[in-house]
Amino acid sequence: MDNKEALEFFNRLKTIDIPPTKEDFESILENKAVLTPLLLSEIDGFIASPSYIEGCGKTYIRHTLAIFLLAYFREKKAYPKIIQLISKPGDQVITLTGEVFSEALGRILASIFDGNVSPIQDVVENKKLNPWIRAGALDTLMVLWKEDILSREQVISYLHELLAHKLEREPSYVWDAVALIAYDLHPKELEADLLTAIKAKLIEPVVLNESSLADCLAQPFQDALKHKENVVDGFIKAPSEELSWWLYPDRKLLQKGKDYESLDVPIVDKDVIPGERVAPMGWRSSTVVRGSKKLGRNEPCLCGSGKKYKKCCLNQ
Repeated sequence: MDNKEALEFFNRLKTIDIPPTKEDFESILENKAVLTPLLLSEIDGFIASPSYIEGCGKTYIRHTLAIFLLAYFREKKAYPKIIQLISKPGDQVITLTGEVFSEALGRILASIFDGNVSPIQDVVENKKLNPWIRAGALDTLMVLWKEDILSREQVISYLHELLAHKLEREPSYVWDAVALIAYDLHPKELEADLLTAIKAKLIEPVVLNESSLADCLAQPFQDALKHKENVVDGFIKAPSEELSWWLYPDRKLLQKGKDYESLDVPIVDKDVIPGERVAPMGWRSSTVVRGSKKLGRNEPCLCGSGKKYKKCCLNQ
């Protein structure tokens, strides 16, 4: 594919009216080198004028496809661009990407991470930003831990800083996100910090309270960390896998493949536009709810929304 062909192909990816096919995704992967600059330019355009993207209409999807493709390519040049994008005040960026950033931001940022954790911390600590964006940025550290880029000790150390003095002393979902991550890491070093936050009512009791913290700490430390694939998802997978549910909904129940044979997933109405869909990005077969198993905070919510329980009915 030469530059002219790449541009023509790129221009076909604009709307959901003709969503990319499996063959299109294969062509994208085969022509990564020539398409990457165009994908980066799409993000630049989004940064420069979210209102322009909004003006393209509700069926416009190329900005979202660009985000996932660059994440899958592990394109480090996208890292400062996505940081700049999510650091914009207001909720316009979230609105224009549907559930992409509230559900998959941590995995996206980890996939394009360039080794500098400071920009992620700046987002987490920016009280002017949407709490879901801040919490999503915090999730990045967990993905980097899962992928053996950051150590547990590095993540715990930063959580201590947040709990001790880096977060504003008023309740928000960011505090809940810190508590959820600490819980998943077995927070033996953070017990005093978490108890202080719980007593100050900075963390929702349904997320973490003195009793649930004690139960967590009573678990053997090694047992809690033995299967980290069960508490966090990894890097962005092939976009055709990540986005197929989002791009091709219908009115039927969807069987999520051989790993999901015991779970029927209700699909949203085909008439709903992509930005209003909830895509179950990063589902793990090892944590799909089966039978009478107790629902874990990182598992798909039983309501069928496609979100993790901690970001859905647990937070009601």
